Amino acid sequence: MHCRERGLALVTVLFLLALLMVLALILSDKVLRGTRDAALSAARDQALQAAGAGIEWARHQLAVTYRSSSGWATYLAAVPTGEGYPGEPAFSFDVGRVAVDIYLRDNPDGDGDPRRDNDLRLFVLARARPASGPEILVESLCGFEADAAVYRQEGVDSRRSGQTGSAGLADPWGSRARTFRLTD
Repeated sequence: MHCRERGLALVTVLFLLALLMVLALILSDKVLRGTRDAALSAARDQALQAAGAGIEWARHQLAVTYRSSSGWATYLAAVPTGEGYPGEPAFSFDVGRVAVDIYLRDNPDGDGDPRRDNDLRLFVLARARPASGPEILVESLCGFEADAAVYRQEGVDSRRSGQTGSAGLADPWGSRARTFRLTD
């Protein structure tokens, strides 16, 4: 009987040890998943910020290069017929460790030609590709007013509203940039 009690105690201890190991594995898996999810979330946020910075940079570039690009004709030359974006980006650069590609296309302005702009409005698509995590796409309709004296960015909050700078569409094209709300 004494020998049987030792065997039962050994089996009980081994069972409890196995149970504790399973619990430790489950806990470590949850910690690893949480760490990975936090890193992916941070990469996604960084990519979203980089895409937004790319849109702002593209607005400025469009204003500055309006004349030298023949009214953006050089940017729109690669746009396919229809409402798609070209296969190659108009601009590519890095924001931190995030690669950002900027694609341009004309808005549906009634002329039926996606390679020619006649209303000083373009769709700007920023594709941000972080080293890890999902790719982020941000699209904005960027418009300029030919009669404004300076390039201007208007935002939806008080931090951006009314900011002005001296870079414009190039004399005599001063411009004000606007952001238009897009709907599905």
